[in-house]
Amino acid sequence: MDKLPLKSKKFVAYLLGELGWKFTIGAVLWRNAGEIDFYVLTLLMTIIIISGFLQVGYILGQASLDKYVQVSGQLLDRDNNKDGE
Repeated sequence: MDKLPLKSKKFVAYLLGELGWKFTIGAVLWRNAGEIDFYVLTLLMTIIIISGFLQVGYILGQASLDKYVQVSGQLLDRDNNKDGE
């Protein structure tokens, strides 16, 4: 648990992906500052929805991985206590 987030390859990849989505949204808004028609609005909504799904997927994946590691650690500790008795 003493590992820093920026040393995790998965976190750095996620961070770069998120920065990419934010840059894309900013570029689309900057390029079409005066006129946001139906197609630009659809593109922006698609980018935002996909970004949201990726964020939720990453967070749920990390939460389930943490739970798996916690449960397996408890099972190993319980097995070690039975062997030591």
